[in-house]
Amino acid sequence: MPSFTEDFVKSNGGPIKYNGMELIRLDRIPVQKKFSGTLKLISKNSDWRQAIHLKVKKGKLIINSQEAKFFITWADDLRDHNNTLHFEGVAKDLQLLVYNAWEQLGASSTDSWICGAAMILEVNGNTRRYRCNDGYPDDNFDDIIFEITIDD
Repeated sequence: MPSFTEDFVKSNGGPIKYNGMELIRLDRIPVQKKFSGTLKLISKNSDWRQAIHLKVKKGKLIINSQEAKFFITWADDLRDHNNTLHFEGVAKDLQLLVYNAWEQLGASSTDSWICGAAMILEVNGNTRRYRCNDGYPDDNFDDIIFEITIDD
């Protein structure tokens, strides 16, 4: 069973190759200083609770009239909003950071970036699709699939 941690350490957190695919753990989406977009859940296929982590280092995000530097959005919560969530932000460093997270059954903490965690990124115009593998060391990349579209 694959664990990508060692490969990501060797690449200093950059992309790695696995079975002919490029894998990432973190995406840095270039954005304007003021930006907006949509997060859309495509599917979830895991016994673990799955989430999407959105973050700006220097600035703020606004979701449902709440402001923060980061939001963890759970797949279950997105289903309550027709699988779609609108967000706005200000990013002084012109980047929106994106990665997947999860909570194992019976666990009381949220994890990311460990063991089997990796994402396949597909870019189509201003829409980015993420096919994600959580911390369970397999390589199916369907634990959570979501899209982020940055408005023009």
